[in-house]
Amino acid sequence: MTTPDTDAQVVFVGYNAAYLRAIDGKVPSGSVVVIEEPDIIRKRNLYDAPAGFDCLDRIVPAGYQQSTEALDLAVELASARPVAAVVPGLEYAVPATAALAAKLGLPGATESAAQALRDKVRLREVAGAGGVRNPRWREVFGPEDILDFAGDGPVVVKPANRQASVGVQLLDSVDADSAALAWERTSGAAEYEQVPDRELAWRFLAEERLQGPEFSVEALVRDGEVIFENVTAKTVIAGPYPVELGHLLPAPLDQDTRAAFQDAIRKLVSATGFETGILHAEWILTDAGPTLVECAGRCPGDYLIDLVDLAYDTRIRLTLIDLLAGRPVELPSSAQRTSAIRFLAAEAGTVTEVAGVDTAAALPGVHAAEVDVTVGQEVRVWASSWDRAGHVIATGPDADSTRQRVLDADAAIRITTG
Repeated sequence: MTTPDTDAQVVFVGYNAAYLRAIDGKVPSGSVVVIEEPDIIRKRNLYDAPAGFDCLDRIVPAGYQQSTEALDLAVELASARPVAAVVPGLEYAVPATAALAAKLGLPGATESAAQALRDKVRLREVAGAGGVRNPRWREVFGPEDILDFAGDGPVVVKPANRQASVGVQLLDSVDADSAALAWERTSGAAEYEQVPDRELAWRFLAEERLQGPEFSVEALVRDGEVIFENVTAKTVIAGPYPVELGHLLPAPLDQDTRAAFQDAIRKLVSATGFETGILHAEWILTDAGPTLVECAGRCPGDYLIDLVDLAYDTRIRLTLIDLLAGRPVELPSSAQRTSAIRFLAAEAGTVTEVAGVDTAAALPGVHAAEVDVTVGQEVRVWASSWDRAGHVIATGPDADSTRQRVLDADAAIRITTG
């Protein structure tokens, strides 16, 4: 990272504690301002959050989710102190971040690209027009549309503009009853702490259910050019809810397959008109090649940035700030090692015991072993990423050894429920 301007501030749209922890002490004191929805500040009790970070000056309440209220802060923010960069802290902040950066004359995704990345209907339209391979799809407005689209074949039903696998369902076959139930679960999916209380507009898709292994591509882009990319192999749980169980990167791929992913991400950048920032694009590798599932225009979740940093010796979050500030960046062309994460599961019920965390943490190559549930807490069957019970992270010299290390760490932890 280049030396930042100590007089300038970095504006984050959306409060992301993991991002702030990663940059705290590495950017000037008090140089970060966060814009967050007033309802989310209240729900997450973020009033005293600035006291926990040296870098965080304040949290400014303003609407940004399907709202232009945050744009009204542009003049106020810039007049108080120069703005070096505007960074998307969360998935729902991507359009507002792009709009605010554009208004301030700073590098960013572009407003049109951000809108496509936040709406899978629009993304399907522009990606398909740009030569990106897509599944067969249709916007749906009720169970009758799902049934009409699917016939009796397998189908994916999902929101077009939500996050974290919320409301996504995989159906092996479809009849009137299953279509009605899928619509009820998809359209009724809730994220209490992640969205404001005001009414928001949600859209929904039915898509052809693809067959093949799942991957993601993490890419940094400057002025429409990919300057760094990584391919991650994904593991998803079986059943109707495709929640991610683990990640391994760089994915062990042959040269032709890797080249196919490189071509696919460049076509996607071109199709969306994405200019500067970070992309996290998810794909299924079908017999025809990489086929787009979805794409986000912010740092990926699931600790993927931490995995990239461990494998490539990078500091992607700091690099992204430099990129969005228009500063030069240096990035490696290859990984130094492999890294992996495995998310912890437990039988549904009340947690009665958590054991083995210290044992897992002491295993070779393990960098993290964290359990997010405590004794007395209810554990649910996984329906979204929010239902996972913790994670373990490991590194190793190659994919096979790293995969085994993370599985050994997973096996060492016992979460007992009753």
